[in-house]
Amino acid sequence: LSLCSGGWMPTEGLRGRWGFMWRMLRLENVSREYLDDVVKRSGLVCDERFREICERQGASKATASRYSRELHVERTFATDSAMTAAVHGEGAEERVAVVCRSKINIFNVESGERVAQFDQDDSIGGAAFNAEGELYVSNYFQGNVSVYDRAGVLVRKFGSEGSEDGQLCLPQGISFTGEGELLVADSGNDRVQVFGKDGAYLRKIGGFLEPLGVCVAPDGSIVVACWEEVHVLDNEGAFVRYLGSEGTGDGHFHFPQGVAAGPRGEILVADSERKDIQVFRRDGVLLQRIGADGDSKVDLGSVKSVCVDGEGRVFVSSNGSLLMLS
Repeated sequence: LSLCSGGWMPTEGLRGRWGFMWRMLRLENVSREYLDDVVKRSGLVCDERFREICERQGASKATASRYSRELHVERTFATDSAMTAAVHGEGAEERVAVVCRSKINIFNVESGERVAQFDQDDSIGGAAFNAEGELYVSNYFQGNVSVYDRAGVLVRKFGSEGSEDGQLCLPQGISFTGEGELLVADSGNDRVQVFGKDGAYLRKIGGFLEPLGVCVAPDGSIVVACWEEVHVLDNEGAFVRYLGSEGTGDGHFHFPQGVAAGPRGEILVADSERKDIQVFRRDGVLLQRIGADGDSKVDLGSVKSVCVDGEGRVFVSSNGSLLMLS
């Protein structure tokens, strides 16, 4: 028996009376956690329909995104002015680079111990490790990219200020592709430029208004954060779709600055004006918000950057320090 407005009635009758309401909902667009905890337990969706929803959602309980559940601060890497970060490696060898206004700090992720610190005199745009563990840092006002070896020694710079191919104007977020190419959000030139790891100019991707953040998903697709909008491109740089839209509600953006891709293609967007990170499934469905009043209640302040490791842990610069969420 189930209680309805007219009194107690058999559950089967309730399903027949209200089942059309469930059919009107796009249940494949809600998180798997909600499907398991609310929809399945309600008894209003038959087993066959529930399996169909899960198949359309493209996920099962065993492979559900880790971002469908609440995240918590696992560790804080204390620095004086964390601006951006990059993560590299795995297990006991995993390192996170925290780039501050004047220094770069390298921490061991597993122990939390600072293992290196070196000067960084240029202004900071973004940071990324290549496959070999070299750290690349874009320099916002100088219009170039610095490369540091694993010991923190500056080994080379490339790029120069300007608008010609291979030149940069106010470069911000950077990210490597699976083939080792470096993407640079060339915000002052309204484009993303692609370089070889040696700094050689390869090509450019246009169609943006002041791109601020860029990342590459596991399938090779490219995500670019611009003023009030986020673009999703294929691995060749062709436009696929917009993610979200300008606004203040869930799934909307005000000033998205940082983007990162999760291990299953989830897209994380750090918005400094909203003071949150929104996590989307790769098909654009919102999974959750991380923020003071989000699904994961973490006070992020004016968040500027976000990166993700191979296990899906989230690293976010917040109030001068770097937080690791899991």
